[in-house]
Amino acid sequence: MNEAADHDLIEAVRAGDKAAVERALADGADPDAAVDRRRASVLIEAARGGRLGIVRALVEAGASVGPFGQFGVSPLRVAMLQAHADVAEHLIAHGALPLEPTRRTSLLTEAVTYTRHRPRPAALAMLRVLLEAGATPLPGEETPLITAVMQPVAPAVLRLLFAQGADADQLRSDGTPAIVVAARRGDHAAVDTLLLAGADVNAGDRQGRTALMHAVERNEQRVIAVLREAGAAVDTVSADGMTALRLAQGWHRQNVQFMLGEMRVGMDDVPIVRTVVRISPVGVRLAGDPPMFRLMASVIDVVLDDLGDDEWAVRSGSSTETARAVAQRFRDDIAPGLHASWFELEVTAHEFAAARSALLELAYGTTPGGVSRLEIVDLLEEIERQLGR
Repeated sequence: MNEAADHDLIEAVRAGDKAAVERALADGADPDAAVDRRRASVLIEAARGGRLGIVRALVEAGASVGPFGQFGVSPLRVAMLQAHADVAEHLIAHGALPLEPTRRTSLLTEAVTYTRHRPRPAALAMLRVLLEAGATPLPGEETPLITAVMQPVAPAVLRLLFAQGADADQLRSDGTPAIVVAARRGDHAAVDTLLLAGADVNAGDRQGRTALMHAVERNEQRVIAVLREAGAAVDTVSADGMTALRLAQGWHRQNVQFMLGEMRVGMDDVPIVRTVVRISPVGVRLAGDPPMFRLMASVIDVVLDDLGDDEWAVRSGSSTETARAVAQRFRDDIAPGLHASWFELEVTAHEFAAARSALLELAYGTTPGGVSRLEIVDLLEEIERQLGR
């Protein structure tokens, strides 16, 4: 043991000084010297910093490419977490992949997950290295495609998986097709990418419910549009007797019924078998800047002045008293958010419904006067998106 050389090696690795690393190794430093006796070797430290030249020097000197210390940290996993694809590729070429511990999440599953949590080109490159090296999920883990759809990730990740041979009709471990998983989550981009890769648009889960049925029940209208344009069948009957149209009727979703081809719709009380729980908040907390609150107050004023009390009550289902009260609150009651730079206001569900009705009127009906109709349309669509409508 050459403690002085080991110390020099550790300092050189920390400094990223490749020449000093080589000198310390030539002086007899241990290529497996511990930076932290429980967690990190010098190779792990170099891998974490993405220092490929130093990684090469240490590996050539005989450093172990497997797990280190009592926690089983490996240089390959550290490189993966930091998306240093070139370092990972070098470690894999020297036998690191089969040495990965099996008591943790597989490298491949973590790499797919990281493309969502830390999206960047390097993360995609890291995933490509693992796929090309033949990395696989551990027993009990989902396939990379299902993991990706469940996240959800960017379409570029799905395209990479397809380029590496993934089957677009893969099933989740419970027998649910990938396209159904994506539809349930409202991920229209994933649905479209799966369809372009050859997924069966009418594939069903174990109950025979298709992606279209699940999208209809969840009011995911962008997903519905993608599926309908790809030829999704409207008349498929599930094992429990449901169709996409019947589900739309049971949830009173008139817009969806039109999307499914109906020419006339109503509010019939159609019994259905529901697989979701709809949330109806009794209150809403709004956050924004004072000009946006004043804009919403002005919208209410314009609509009430244009329609009058009776027509407003008929068209909106709320009283003018509620609408005028919330408009006044938008002007007077907003307060700075706690530890935040925005302003906030808590309104009741009825107050919020009145404000939304006014936005609808001004976006598509009432003459906006001095307010930009397109600005109101943008505001309404953003609210609708947040509400999942």
